[in-house]
Amino acid sequence: MEVSIPALFESAKAEMSSLSITVMLPRMLAAAFIGTVLSLRPWRLPMRRALPKADMIQAQVLLCAAAAVITAVIGDSVAKAFGLVGLGGFVRFRSGLKDPRDAAILFLMIGLGMACGHGSLGLAGVGTVFVAALLFVLDLFNRETPVATRQRLLVSAQADDLVGAEASLRSALRERNVLVKSCALDFDGRRLELEVEEPVPGSLTAALGRTEGTPLRGLRWTAVGPKGTREELT
Repeated sequence: MEVSIPALFESAKAEMSSLSITVMLPRMLAAAFIGTVLSLRPWRLPMRRALPKADMIQAQVLLCAAAAVITAVIGDSVAKAFGLVGLGGFVRFRSGLKDPRDAAILFLMIGLGMACGHGSLGLAGVGTVFVAALLFVLDLFNRETPVATRQRLLVSAQADDLVGAEASLRSALRERNVLVKSCALDFDGRRLELEVEEPVPGSLTAALGRTEGTPLRGLRWTAVGPKGTREELT
């Protein structure tokens, strides 16, 4: 069935008349505001807690606003609801959520966004206060243990007996709980390289101090940055 362009304009005009911008704009702004407040969790600043990651903050804000828009589009139409559910089946999220609490917060964001899109701003406001208080209590009793930063280093040396030199290096590193992630042996150049992670600063230096007397030449180690940058240490 062919639809003429004037008919499309008439349909759009009818929808605009039934859905006023002055009515929908406050709903969209309320959804974006609620998503921003709950995703940022500003009460974590005086608690000296780390704020959520930027990608999770943006995802929660966008999801809350998207729920408001979808609810406004559906309205009272059952056909639109089933149509949007069908279209949503084509969407695939490749990034998994490591923390199940993030998934629960996303569901709460959807509910609050739907309340804003429906026009129930009072219900959305009460729900926002309740969810914020609940998250505050959970953050208050959730004691985050500081994670020790493991520094990546690249240890290189030269030796005539590479197999024996590797064994002695691994033994010394094991005594100081220094993790060996990878090893490369260059038999032509009589050179070996070990990529390691030290649990605490100074562990590698103490471990390499136990290699005195072994047939190693030119022993040196290099700090490997998060983006692969290297900084010569010795």
